[in-house]
Amino acid sequence: MKAKELRQLIREVLKEQEEEVDVGDKKATKLKTGAMSASARTKASRERITSTSDEFTPQEQKIVDQLENFISDLAAKEGVDLLKHRAFLERAMKLIQQKMVK
Repeated sequence: MKAKELRQLIREVLKEQEEEVDVGDKKATKLKTGAMSASARTKASRERITSTSDEFTPQEQKIVDQLENFISDLAAKEGVDLLKHRAFLERAMKLIQQKMVK
């Protein structure tokens, strides 16, 4: 890959990151920075689980649980740093959102 092509690719990725799709006034495809303790994470998970609507079926809940486990297991692996791949994760979230939210 030539330097010119690489610069163009970088520009495209940066442009994609700037374009967001809002869902209910939330910038859903941007990951927040900061830290979270294990107890705060547990509390947030419990609140999220208990506040689900009838629209969120048990089958969908199982899919979400599998996705959470996948990301957690990945983050726990030695040598894996999710922060290094933040742009990719945000792009993946945006693609998922664009495909499912119409």
